[in-house]
Amino acid sequence: MGNAHLEKWHSLVDEFREKARQLELEEHNNCAARTADDRAKVAEAQRFMETSCIGEALCALVWDVRRFAAWTSTNKRLSIPSEYSNLQIVADNMKDFAVSFTYRGKRDYGITFKELSFHFDANGNSRGEAFLSAGGKTVFGVSATSKAGAEYDDWHPTTIEAFRPGHWIADLLEMHGGCKRMREASYAKFRDQMVGRRSSMISLDE
Repeated sequence: MGNAHLEKWHSLVDEFREKARQLELEEHNNCAARTADDRAKVAEAQRFMETSCIGEALCALVWDVRRFAAWTSTNKRLSIPSEYSNLQIVADNMKDFAVSFTYRGKRDYGITFKELSFHFDANGNSRGEAFLSAGGKTVFGVSATSKAGAEYDDWHPTTIEAFRPGHWIADLLEMHGGCKRMREASYAKFRDQMVGRRSSMISLDE
C-alpha cells in the first residue's frame, strides 16, 4: 500500500511537471510570436517614416514652430504664417521645449523636443527626441541626432518612437513645405540685399 501510494504521488508530480513544461513552451512560443509581430510593425513604421520624409519634416518643424511662438511677443509676429494661431510655449528649458498651436484654424497640435545632453553617440553627436501630438494625443515621435558642430536646429531622424496614422500626416508635410519655402524666400531676399549693397559700392567706370 505504501509503495502504491508513493507511486501515485510520483505520477501526479510527473504530470504536474509535464503540464508546467508545456505551459512554459507555449508561453515561449507566444512571446516569440509577439516579438516577431512587434518587430515587423516597428520595421513597417520605420520604412514609412523614411520613405515619406515625415521624420525629416518633424525634426525641422519643431524648431520652426518654436520660432513662431517666440515671435508672437515681438515685432516679428507679422512674419508668422497666417496658417498658425494660438501659438503658446508650454515649456521652455534651453533645448527642451513644448509648443501648442492651431493649424488652419481647425486642428490643434503640439510639438515637443528634448535633447539628451548626456547621451552622445560614439562620434560625439548629440541625441534627442521629437514628438507631435494631435488633439492631445501623441501621434508621431522620433529619435534624432545632430552632428557635432552643426547648427542648433540641424537635426535628423534616426528611429521611429511613436506612430498613429491620421490627417496629421498631410498637415505635417504641408507645414514643413510651407516653412521650407518661407526660409528659402528669406535667404533669397537676404542674398539680394547683400548683392545690392555690394553693387552700390562698386563702380566699373574709370
